[in-house]
Amino acid sequence: MTGREAIIVHPVGEIDYSSLDPLREALLDARIAGVRDIIVDLTEVSFLDSQGLAVILYAHQRQRSAGGRLVLRNPNDNARRLLTVTNLSTVIDVEHTEPAAASSLASRRGG
Repeated sequence: MTGREAIIVHPVGEIDYSSLDPLREALLDARIAGVRDIIVDLTEVSFLDSQGLAVILYAHQRQRSAGGRLVLRNPNDNARRLLTVTNLSTVIDVEHTEPAAASSLASRRGG
């Protein structure tokens, strides 16, 4: 691949059937650009339905077939339940950043 090593995609609001296009396009653009790792930061996502999860799973499969990976970061309780019920939490990498650690680091930096 010729692109960057990683990119972070920051969807906002609800990810459902009526709002899939921006996420789908961002994931496709990253793959076309040759990005090895795609991180989907769900911190600002208030709702994720099965259609949104299907878009993420498809992107995950495409990344793996190209030798990369897709990681979900900071899913809310709703998204975590959906990942657990569908057993996709064993397929897609999920990471949680610690808000307390981040705010502690910001306070040490004076910000």
